[in-house]
Amino acid sequence: MEGKKLKRKCLKWRILKNISLILALSMIVSSAAGIWYFQNVVRTQKISDEKSRLVQLSNQMEFLTEDMEQFSLSILIDEELQRLLKEREITSEFERCRRHDKVGFRLSFYSNLRPYIMGAILDMRDGSCYGSNYNAMDIGYIREKLKKEEISKNQGRSYVYSAPYYDKESYGDSAMICYQVQMFDKYRFGQRKGTLYIEICFDYFLEQISAYTQKKDYVALVGTEGEFLYKQGTDDKLEKSLAQCGTDLKELVKTKYGYLLSESVGKTEWKLCVLVTQKDLWAEGRFVLVFFLLSFLLSLFLILIFISKRMEAVVSPLTHLSEKMVCTEYGKIEKVEIMHTGDEIETLYECFCTMMDQLRKGEEDHIRYERQKREMEYDIMLSQINPHYLYNVLNTVVYLSAAGRNKDVAKIVQALIHTLHDTLKLGEDNVETIIKKELELTRCYLEIQKYRYAEQFEVRIECGDLCERCKVPKTIIQPLVENAIVHGILPAERKGIVLIQISRQEDSLCISVEDDGVGIQKEEIERLMAGEEIVQKKGERKHIGLTNIRDRIHYLYGQSYGIQAERKEDGGTRIFLRLPYEFITEEEEERR
Repeated sequence: MEGKKLKRKCLKWRILKNISLILALSMIVSSAAGIWYFQNVVRTQKISDEKSRLVQLSNQMEFLTEDMEQFSLSILIDEELQRLLKEREITSEFERCRRHDKVGFRLSFYSNLRPYIMGAILDMRDGSCYGSNYNAMDIGYIREKLKKEEISKNQGRSYVYSAPYYDKESYGDSAMICYQVQMFDKYRFGQRKGTLYIEICFDYFLEQISAYTQKKDYVALVGTEGEFLYKQGTDDKLEKSLAQCGTDLKELVKTKYGYLLSESVGKTEWKLCVLVTQKDLWAEGRFVLVFFLLSFLLSLFLILIFISKRMEAVVSPLTHLSEKMVCTEYGKIEKVEIMHTGDEIETLYECFCTMMDQLRKGEEDHIRYERQKREMEYDIMLSQINPHYLYNVLNTVVYLSAAGRNKDVAKIVQALIHTLHDTLKLGEDNVETIIKKELELTRCYLEIQKYRYAEQFEVRIECGDLCERCKVPKTIIQPLVENAIVHGILPAERKGIVLIQISRQEDSLCISVEDDGVGIQKEEIERLMAGEEIVQKKGERKHIGLTNIRDRIHYLYGQSYGIQAERKEDGGTRIFLRLPYEFITEEEEERR
């Protein structure tokens, strides 16, 4: 009952567990959908913000390139410069140096107007060459500089920016880029006069990038051939993302490492690239996950607290009814007060009370019927013994009377009176006695039988003092002794011995009656143990003592106690009784 009690007490928690599971699953699904949606919103917003920063940076650099374009046009259309270049042909080295200095001075004037311009070179088609930072004697050095791969590969093109290069002799460790624009004759339409090269400090462009980026950003400035003009990042994720895109570099590309954004920088054919990594997106969207997780836990907790309180009122009547049902035992059926809830629970109470009333009535009827049945069956079983026993005694009395042995008749009659005095009480409520009285009854029986079967048997009794006051069913030993004499020793036609042993084994009282006669048949033992009736015949008389004893023991004490029979190896039969050990004091015996 305890196991069932525990299970039923858990009804509230089982319901809460199921509700929690359903709520948790539904909230997990809704939270997952919300997280997915808001993560997308956060991701889109993050990408949009990075795109805005990238466009702003690109616009800033494009402003520089447009300013450079306008500035270079200002140089090319400068009236003073055009005049100097249009002077008559040079006839002497002095005039050449003089014009070179004037043109170089004019180029220096313009170069000083922009802080990021380091110098300007004007390469004319007639072979003359002028520089803002060079004199007439440096023409060879200028020619060598213009042969640099970064500059020479773009010759003949206008508005072109070279890749970064270094000129340590002129500018130290600063990286430079060269802006090229073609110079056309002002007076002859379409005729190119030369090329203007403007050397720009590349760090000035990089300062614009640094102003809009952070140290942790993945930023790159990619040249016209895919080379890195500038790169910022802690690892090679940006390079791998660009390699994954190949030449088809779009404004937004999803890569293995995140989202790659790119933006063109004016007419430079450069591209600004920014990689928004998955880690950055997760860092931006982490608060969404934390928010939904905390909301989920808090909501689930509050819902369960509320449901638990509300459920207590619903489950409490069921718990009360369950406790009453668990405490209900056979023979202790108590009336249960109906709890009026106005729903199925009240109906359940009504049905349970009706069922208990019916069980109580049925229990009373069953007890009354069993009491009557036991009294009737017990009287019937004893009636199977007493007539047979009286028949044998009366035969002996007749025999002794005919022989004139009146004293022996008196002893037999006195023994019979003692026997009947005890056995005639069997119809009353008291159907048990103690071993001491049962042995006295057996001795009275033996006193009678010694006259009938003189010198044919001997009976030995072994019983301890503690066993003499143990309770046993009335007339339980005498039938076994009678069986041993009549069906064991007498058919052997020799003097035999009957041994009665009574002892205690743990919580059981053990009674053994054995003889050295002809022995019981195997078939009879099997029938006895199988619960069938054993009918033994002595002439035309039936004897059913073993069956009667077995049924009485089972009737009084249950199936855990009973009788066993076995055939001894050296001949004879042993009957073994196992009964509950119950010691009766003298005071208790007097009250019986």
